[in-house]
Amino acid sequence: MDTLRIMTYNMLHAPGDRLGHLVDVVRSVDPDVLACQEINTYEGMMNLSRELGMLPVWGPANSHEDTKDGRPLYEHLVVLTKLAPRAVRVHRGDRRAMFRPVLEVRLEAPGGTTVTFFVVHLRAVLDATERYLRWRELGALLAVIAGADGPAVALGDFNALPPGETPPAEGTRRELPEDHLAAFGGGVVAAITEAGLADSLRLVHPYTGTPDSTLLRRQGARVDYIFVSEELRDCVRKADIVDGEAVTVASDHRPVMAELTFTQ
Repeated sequence: MDTLRIMTYNMLHAPGDRLGHLVDVVRSVDPDVLACQEINTYEGMMNLSRELGMLPVWGPANSHEDTKDGRPLYEHLVVLTKLAPRAVRVHRGDRRAMFRPVLEVRLEAPGGTTVTFFVVHLRAVLDATERYLRWRELGALLAVIAGADGPAVALGDFNALPPGETPPAEGTRRELPEDHLAAFGGGVVAAITEAGLADSLRLVHPYTGTPDSTLLRRQGARVDYIFVSEELRDCVRKADIVDGEAVTVASDHRPVMAELTFTQ
């Protein structure tokens, strides 16, 4: 049997002065494929690449969602991989709706199976007058994934909660816009699973009534996922939210990992 270990990690405007902590977290998992969100500079990507000994793939942001000291803060997508990419494509998508593209990387997994990875970081903040942009962004993502030829993995920070797991606190529901209510109710994640992708964490760990969280300082806020296509469902042998001392100081997110096993 051949194994492919996958990890997704929102690194919080990385690497900054946290390069060592981020590297420690990644090494604790030792992924073959690492999907990174919120890499702020090309130099930052190369620093991570050198420290981890992994090949870098750059997915530059469409525009900025955040600012720092009054200046635009661009949050780029990056894939770091131990495997040589067979194809790379940056899907700019709907630029009015998408601060960041969908980064597509096609790799040959151990054993010869070709898997296409789609790395995403969906928008976090919406103006009340622009609620429809969340759904335009989601539609662009699903259209890209629908074009995949063969096994696919969609992973990253989806900024949406899983259906039926984490209702909003009492008293806050009336104040939330429709798109956020749908996110709390699982609308974004439900649309992705209805498109034929499975939540790897729930394939291994069915929901038991206690919400998981990938945001460090918010209970029940699981917004980072690794989704797999139908062809890969039975390959998922392990999936976990990564935690530990280094995780608590490296970013404001916990990474998510999944391990896929291929039989020849």
